[in-house]
Amino acid sequence: MFSMDDFAQLQFLEGRWRGETPQGKALFEQYERPEPGVFTLRSFHDASFSGHSDGATITFRDGEVVSQWNEYSWRASRIAPGFAEFEPVNAPSRFTWRRLDDSTLETVQYWTAEGKEQQYVHRMTRIS
Repeated sequence: MFSMDDFAQLQFLEGRWRGETPQGKALFEQYERPEPGVFTLRSFHDASFSGHSDGATITFRDGEVVSQWNEYSWRASRIAPGFAEFEPVNAPSRFTWRRLDDSTLETVQYWTAEGKEQQYVHRMTRIS
């Protein structure tokens, strides 16, 4: 069970970020907290941050923190300053967010393929 104070620790996500897809294409994301119990994530094709292509929500309700992206959902299993870990509810993988420093965000996605755990590390840089 989490509290609103725990949820607020996700504040390190807030802002605009630039990274690359696994194919090497530029990726832009924006995290906002439009209300106390909600963070939104929007993905964009370019640095203009117009016409978002995808999105997700992270919500706090009844002691749970849930991330929802299309038909997939995850539940937070651990939240700490600059860190969050999410386990699948209805998704093929688990993931973590980690603030490496004030301008670097790392997302690691974990999944199992052919009986072996796989991972993909994705780093993003804050856009001022």
